[in-house]
Amino acid sequence: MAKVTKPQKTWFSIGQVNAVTGIPKSTIRFWEKEFSDFLVPLRTTGNQRRYDTRTVAILKQINQLVNEEGYTLDGAKRKLEAGENRKQKPEGINRTELGELAETMSDLFLQQLLEKVKLEQPELVKAEN
Repeated sequence: MAKVTKPQKTWFSIGQVNAVTGIPKSTIRFWEKEFSDFLVPLRTTGNQRRYDTRTVAILKQINQLVNEEGYTLDGAKRKLEAGENRKQKPEGINRTELGELAETMSDLFLQQLLEKVKLEQPELVKAEN
């Protein structure tokens, strides 16, 4: 069985981003449309949003500009453009990394399943050896 390694990039769901930043989920989704040059979340195969740490930092920056410093959305866009925070697509996961992540998760699942079988049905494990 392959060695289980920790994925190198951390991805957050919209709920996790909401919990960390305090920005309502509906606002995050709205800002994705308004700040589409800066905020492009990764989408899972189930079409769920995933945000990397850089995108979360940009969301925090937008929140500060709009809600704390009183910028309009257009003003916040200009401020972000001046800071060169443009984001094309999420840098992180490509197909190779997705495959590695899937393999890691599969290995972890299989290890946990084997441990459970060992505890609940040890006779099956002995029969295999």
